[in-house]
Amino acid sequence: MTDANTTAGATLSTYEVGQYYVSERELDTEDRARLREEYGYVRTYFRVRAEKHRTLQLWLNQSRNDQMADQYLTRSVYYSVGVAIGSVLLGGLVALIASALGFGVFAEPLVEIPVSDSMAAWYRANKTLFLAAQVVPVVAAITGGATWLARYYYPRVVVDSRRQNIAFMLPNAIVMMYALSRGGMSLPEVVGEIADAGDAYGEVANEFDVIARDMNLFGTDLYTAMRNARNVTPSVVLEQFLDDLVNVVESGGDVTEFFQEQSKTYLREAQEEQEQFLETLGVLSEVFIVGFVAAPLFLVVILLVINVLGGSQLLQLILIVYVVVPLSMAGFLVLLSTLSEPYVFPETHLEFDDAPSATYDATAARENPLHDSFQTHKRRARLIGSLRDPLAVVRRRPIVSLAVTVPAAVAFALGTVFTGAVTPSFAALTATPVRVTTLLFVVPFLVVAVPLSFFHELKRGYEEDIAKRFPDTLNILSSANNMGVPLADALGIVARWSGGRFADELRTLRNDVAWTSDLRRSLLRFANRMEVPQVSQTVKLIAEAVGSTRDLSKVLSVAAEDTRNRYRLLQKRQAAMGSYVGVVVIGYLVYLLVILMLDVSFLTPIAELNARTAGTPIDPDLPTSFQGVPVSTYRMIFFHSVLIQGIGSGLLTGELASNDIYNGLKYSILLVLLSLFAFQLV
Repeated sequence: MTDANTTAGATLSTYEVGQYYVSERELDTEDRARLREEYGYVRTYFRVRAEKHRTLQLWLNQSRNDQMADQYLTRSVYYSVGVAIGSVLLGGLVALIASALGFGVFAEPLVEIPVSDSMAAWYRANKTLFLAAQVVPVVAAITGGATWLARYYYPRVVVDSRRQNIAFMLPNAIVMMYALSRGGMSLPEVVGEIADAGDAYGEVANEFDVIARDMNLFGTDLYTAMRNARNVTPSVVLEQFLDDLVNVVESGGDVTEFFQEQSKTYLREAQEEQEQFLETLGVLSEVFIVGFVAAPLFLVVILLVINVLGGSQLLQLILIVYVVVPLSMAGFLVLLSTLSEPYVFPETHLEFDDAPSATYDATAARENPLHDSFQTHKRRARLIGSLRDPLAVVRRRPIVSLAVTVPAAVAFALGTVFTGAVTPSFAALTATPVRVTTLLFVVPFLVVAVPLSFFHELKRGYEEDIAKRFPDTLNILSSANNMGVPLADALGIVARWSGGRFADELRTLRNDVAWTSDLRRSLLRFANRMEVPQVSQTVKLIAEAVGSTRDLSKVLSVAAEDTRNRYRLLQKRQAAMGSYVGVVVIGYLVYLLVILMLDVSFLTPIAELNARTAGTPIDPDLPTSFQGVPVSTYRMIFFHSVLIQGIGSGLLTGELASNDIYNGLKYSILLVLLSLFAFQLV
C-alpha cells in the first residue's frame, strides 16, 4: 500500500493498487510544516491535492510507472522550469539577432504607445531590451507549458499504446495458454510461461508477469493475484478475460476447455474487427480519391482559368502542388499507418540463454591442438560465404540497400550538374521540365527505390511462402510425433519434401537438434534465423512446450490450426483490398489523363498563339491576353504534380494492401515511369 495526501480544503487520502480509498482529516499548521519538511514545498502542494490528480495516478499505475502522482508532478515542474530557463536564453539570443538585423516589425515596439520624442529616442537606443522583454516571456511560456503538458499526458500515451498491444497480442497468447494447458500444464505453470514470453507476446506477458510476481515473491494465491492484475490493467479486453478465468477456476470448470472456447471467440472477434477495419480502409481510399486527386485537380483547373482570365494565381497553385498536397499525403499516410498498427505483427526476436551447455569445457577446447585450425577454417568459411553471396544481408534487411543507393543517387545528380548535362536553374527547369526533372529527381529516385523495392518484395514473398507452408509442416510434425517419431527425425522427413530456403532451415534445425540435444534452444535459434513474426510466435509456443508438456503432438496441432487461421485472415484482407487498390490506381490515371488533356488542348494552343503574336501589339478584341500566361511554368508544375501524385498514390496503395508502405514502392515506381512516358509523348 502507498499513500498520498489530498485536499478539497486540506485533507489526506490513500491510494492502493489503482483503487482510491479516501481517509480524510483536516490539516493543521503542524501537519503542513511536517509535510513541507519531509517532501518540500512543491511536492507538498501536489500531495495535499492528490484527489485532483487521481486520473494521472491511474495512468501511472497502468503504464507500470512506480512513481506517485505528486512525485511525478514535482519532477514535471522542475523539467518545465528548466526548459523555460533555457528558452529565456534562447529567446534573448533571438531578440538580439532580430534587433541587430532590424527585421521589420522588430525595429519598432510591438505595441504602439504614444511617447515623447525623448522617450522614442531612448527606445531606439535600447530596442534590443524592449524586444527581449516582448519575445522572451512568450517563448518561455510556450516551451515551459508544452513541456508540462507533454509530461502530464505522456503516461496516457503509454497506456494507450499498451492497450492496443494487449488487444492485438491477447488472442495469440490465449492460443499458447490453450496449447500448454492441453499439453498437461497446470494453470500457475501456464501463467509463468506467458509471463516469461515477453519477447513474443509483448504487453500481455508484462501483465501476466504481475500475476506471477505476486505469487512467487509475495506468496499471493492465484485468484487474488489475477484479481489484482485485473484492477490495474489498461485493457478492458484483458480485464474481461481475467474475470472469466477467475470465475471458471472458482467454479471448478475445465480451464483447458475455457481456453479453447476463448481462442475460438477471439478468432471470431478478430474476423469481425478485420471486416470493420476493411470497411474503414474502403472509406479512407475514397476520401483519398476525393481529397487528394479530385480536389487538387479541380483547383488546378480553376486557378489556371483564373490566370488566363487575367488573375494572378500562380503562387497559390505552387503552394498547393509543392506544399499542401505532399504534406497532406504524408499526414494521410501517417493516419493510415496509425490505424493499421494494431493489425501489424511487430518484429519479434526471441530471447534465450545461448551460452554453452554445462558439459562444455571452454578451457579444454582451447587447449585442443585442432582449436586454432578450426577457428581459422571457421573464419575462412564465413568469408567465403559472404563473397559467394554478398547480397544475403540485403535480402534479410532490404533497408540496408540505402547505404549504397542513396550515395549513388546523389553522385548521379551531382554528376549531371558538374558535367553540364543539366543546369540546376529555374530557367532550365521551366524550359525543359521533363528532361531536367528526370535527371535531377526521377533517375535518383529510381536508383534508390528500385533496389529497395526489389529486395523488399523478395523478402515479403519469402515470408508469405513460409506463412503458407508452415501450418502443413506443423501438422506433419504433429502426426509424426503422435506416432512416436522423435521431433528431430520428423524434421528430417519434412525437410526431404520441402524445397528452397525453408528446407535448408529445417535441415539446419534438425542438425542443430541432433548435435546439441537441446531442442528448445535449437527451435528459438531457428525462429530468429527465419525472421518471420508469425512463425516466431508459433515456434516460441512449441519451444516452451518442449519438456513441459506430456503431449507435444497436441501442442503442435493447436499451433498449426492457429497459424492457418492467421494466414486465412491475411488472405481475406488482401483479397478484399484488391478493389480499393484498383480505385486508387484508376484515380491516379484519371488525374494523369486530365493533366495531359490540359497540356495538349489548352497550354499548347496558348503557347502557339504566343509564338505567332510575339512582338506584336495586343489585340484589343480579345477578352484577355494569352501572352501573360506562363505556359512553361504551368507545364513544369503539371509534370511535377503528376510525379507527386504517382509517388503518393503508390505508397498509399501499399499501405492499403498490406499495412506496409514499402510494399507501395513498386506501385510508385510504375506510376512514375508511366508519368514520364506519357509526358515524353506529348
